Amino acid sequence: MIVDAHTHLLPERLAKKIREFFAEHLTAAFAYPIDHEVVLERHRADGITQIWNLPYAHKAGVAAGLNDAMLEISARLVGHGVEVVPGCTVHPADPDPASELRRAVAAGARVVKLHCSVGKFELDDPRLADALEVAGELGTPVVYHAGHAISGSTAAADVAPLERAAIAHPATNFILAHFGHHALAAGIAAVDHHANIYADLTPVVHDSIPVLPADLERLAPKLLFGSDAPNTGITAGTLLESLRARASAAALATILRGTAERLTARVRAGNRS
Repeated sequence: MIVDAHTHLLPERLAKKIREFFAEHLTAAFAYPIDHEVVLERHRADGITQIWNLPYAHKAGVAAGLNDAMLEISARLVGHGVEVVPGCTVHPADPDPASELRRAVAAGARVVKLHCSVGKFELDDPRLADALEVAGELGTPVVYHAGHAISGSTAAADVAPLERAAIAHPATNFILAHFGHHALAAGIAAVDHHANIYADLTPVVHDSIPVLPADLERLAPKLLFGSDAPNTGITAGTLLESLRARASAAALATILRGTAERLTARVRAGNRS
């Protein structure tokens, strides 16, 4: 089993808007179309058996509808050979982000995604405090894209709000998206210093994450594989090949499956009861 813990199979209108943004500001060269079935077929061919499907709210008032759409997409894609784990999101400017998070998880969401550059906020925004507490209560991991650069990259100072949130919410597990690239050293330090901070190895468009083999081995229990499909210039197969060349079989098993399974086990069990 291989888990891709960072994908974006989004509603078509939103997916097209994101492609337009990339074409205008960054690149139009992608490894995948936005077609959900095509992405899943190619992932299955690469041996991927599960994806975390992550939305993010760019403004107040859209999270609930987007969360419902992600659940519908997950239900529609059953039978494509790759399990689609629905994610959900909230926005700090909504009236009650904590209640929306609780509702979405009760409806079947298993992961939370927060994107501070798109939503124009920081993770330690006081308006998110209750939602982060709920995430800890429900066992729902929080994937967090730090930084405000239009390129999607992260600066070292952008990791600080994550560390503050991790301290304030010790029962909540946070996943630093893209390992905080290009502030990899700060990302590694955060993962090292905080028991509830993890990181995914998702590339930033065309830039893979240059984690050294020694760090892959040492940090494997806190690392997850991610592709960013379809909004990436690097195929999942290429990323997997690179990982296999740098990590031992034991580390690979943890990065490609074990960490993701551990982080979602509690919330999945809790919602079956």
